[in-house]
Amino acid sequence: MTKRDTTLHLLFTREDGRSAIHTVKTDQTTYYGANVVEAARKAGMEARPLRRIHFHFHGERDGVKYAEAVWHLHAEKGAAVNWRADFTDVERDWIQTARTPTLTPWFQPGWFARTLAWLDAELTAQGWTRTGVPRTLKHWQISVLWEVPTSHGRVFLKGVPDFFRRETELIPLLSRELPGAAPPVLAADTRLGLLLMADAGEPVDEQDLNWPDLMRHLARVQHSSLPHLSGWKLRDRGPEFVLKWLDTLLSDESLLTGQQDGFTAEEARRLRTARSPLEAALHRLSASPLPRTLGHGDLHGGNVLVKDGQFTVLDWSDVCRTHPFMDVNPAYFVPNPWENSLNADQEQLNAARQAYLQAWTGYALMQELEPLLKDGELTGELFRALGYVDGIQGAVQDKTEWHGTHLIHLRKALQMLEEK
Repeated sequence: MTKRDTTLHLLFTREDGRSAIHTVKTDQTTYYGANVVEAARKAGMEARPLRRIHFHFHGERDGVKYAEAVWHLHAEKGAAVNWRADFTDVERDWIQTARTPTLTPWFQPGWFARTLAWLDAELTAQGWTRTGVPRTLKHWQISVLWEVPTSHGRVFLKGVPDFFRRETELIPLLSRELPGAAPPVLAADTRLGLLLMADAGEPVDEQDLNWPDLMRHLARVQHSSLPHLSGWKLRDRGPEFVLKWLDTLLSDESLLTGQQDGFTAEEARRLRTARSPLEAALHRLSASPLPRTLGHGDLHGGNVLVKDGQFTVLDWSDVCRTHPFMDVNPAYFVPNPWENSLNADQEQLNAARQAYLQAWTGYALMQELEPLLKDGELTGELFRALGYVDGIQGAVQDKTEWHGTHLIHLRKALQMLEEK
């Protein structure tokens, strides 16, 4: 298990202009907002998260990951906060950022109380009772996620911003029409961007995974979506869509050529040299006999739950209509797939691929499907990159957090091309 050493700065502000910063140490992850409230509580301060102001990873030494995080918090009444007026220049920059107006609803002080009231009212309508304070699992620009203890077990509240509001409309449909496509929905409010969902288990990337069973489940979800697609009016993000974006994806501006953490000029040249096989793979997928199906856009082990042997898919923020082989890549269900997917156990991976492909033999022979899946896995990296380039990066208010996030997929595409 990963060991952590995080220096966590808890930043509080008041309307009268006063501020406070309390620094604590934690061995828990804090990037997404989980464990921040607990760290503050341990230090004697009851608080609610507003937004992450700063995060810096200092590297790993002797098996320990070191990081520094700054979180802006709202102090609950009676919290033992020591307000002060003297700050370093760096701390004043944090405070100025914290006081900058934000469009994200859950970064604003009154959102927690309003949402808690909505949650309690919806639970009451179910005949349920909340039995404790919600625990924050995620709290960032693109979503907020709570785990809520109730008289009938835990439930989960998810909030999404306006640009992902489609998820609150679609999840109830998926839950009702496609078994295992989404958790059971207890309540949904499209205007507020809120979903209240029943417990559907734990992420498969934390389990001893039966890959073939999971692949068969994902294929079933894709198959069962076919009768519904015309009525759901989803964005079309198939191979033709990706082809139209190739110029943009392979540009120096997209590759951040020569910039910090961007592609080097040599890497950019190699990727652009490989444009022809990328185009050929996209054309083969476009001409293939497989139908367009429901697309997730970010399928990996953290977005699929398992409970009592039953799988459930999560997080449909990037929902679309696409080629099924661009959306499902078995290698994304190994532990830490962003680092390990190209080094996965090949025997297990092949068994997963065979189980998935078997579900599509009604459309083509296995020997025809196998190279198409390879095309899908390769071009699926472009498809995933576009979830950022043609999605999150243009929608979020603070773009620095997502600057270059698509490059991991473009680098994986280059690696896959060069390992052929």
